[in-house]
Amino acid sequence: MSHPLHPILVHFPIALLSTAILFEALELLLKRDFLRPAATWLLGLGMLGGILATVAGFWNEEAAEAAGVPETAIDRHENLALLTLAVFAVLLAMRWLRGRRWIPEHPAVFFLIALAGLALLGATGYFGGDLVYRYGAGVERAAPTTPQAESR
Repeated sequence: MSHPLHPILVHFPIALLSTAILFEALELLLKRDFLRPAATWLLGLGMLGGILATVAGFWNEEAAEAAGVPETAIDRHENLALLTLAVFAVLLAMRWLRGRRWIPEHPAVFFLIALAGLALLGATGYFGGDLVYRYGAGVERAAPTTPQAESR
């Protein structure tokens, strides 16, 4: 595939997971019942988007290495992405288990984990941007210009 999917897909989990936590906070503050299912759906869709973005990232890894991106930088981004997915999977599991009344609700614990998830999401995005803007992952290099071409 000539155009990488990873940079297209990453925006979905960032937006969906962030909005899910915002809806969770609004539901807690405003006591609006309709926000909880919306937050749960956003969390689930964000996880799906995160899984797809991660798979696409694995597909693009070889191209990044071939472009000269240090493996340590790729591994840092990859490990943060996997950890972020794990944290949001815990949140989704908590929400699912709570919905079935298998565990008691612990809003403080949920939001501490959610804040950790958002911090990890931001760090993952930051280091993903680092791969592009510092190391040029996925960036096509322009052909060098010759003095004759510049004078035209």
